[in-house]
Amino acid sequence: FREQSLQALRTSTSTTLDDLRDSSSGTTEFVKKAAQLFDGRTNSFRQEASLFEAPTVIRYEPEQVLAPHYDANPSADIEDANRGGQTLATLIVYLNDVKSGGLTRFGRLPALSDSEEEGEKKLTVRPKLGDAILFFPADTNGQMDERLEHEGCPAIDEKWIARIWRHKARVPPPFGLSEDALKIL
Repeated sequence: FREQSLQALRTSTSTTLDDLRDSSSGTTEFVKKAAQLFDGRTNSFRQEASLFEAPTVIRYEPEQVLAPHYDANPSADIEDANRGGQTLATLIVYLNDVKSGGLTRFGRLPALSDSEEEGEKKLTVRPKLGDAILFFPADTNGQMDERLEHEGCPAIDEKWIARIWRHKARVPPPFGLSEDALKIL
């Protein structure tokens, strides 16, 4: 249900990266770094990564958007039970520099006083190669934070991102990583 709802808001294209057979691949390293970010112990990558949906790479061509939305779901215990329940964290890594358009905007949060985006009254992030944003759409109890509604503003230049959603519980395949993939970590 949630993925269908997001598809209605999205004009970009995406693919899931769930093949971790190559332990030195960019995908495997992304999952390891994300797991380390949430739990600094290097011996717990598998356990932490089992809470992830498989990484997704998303491409925004000129004029493509992702309309304002929430990554958390107030009905996650029911609607997202088969995909690990509530989304507790979102990690987005920008894969290219975007000079025009393509901002990530948090429409319910005020802009920072030293914002680079002239005239923006809401918190925005300009995509820069290698930069990342991490936010928590729900607390550890699964309570949604309505301040974290966000959007992918219209792209003028092409924009690429990689995203991992961390859930409250194990995310089984096909949404999460397989046991074989987790063993690589």
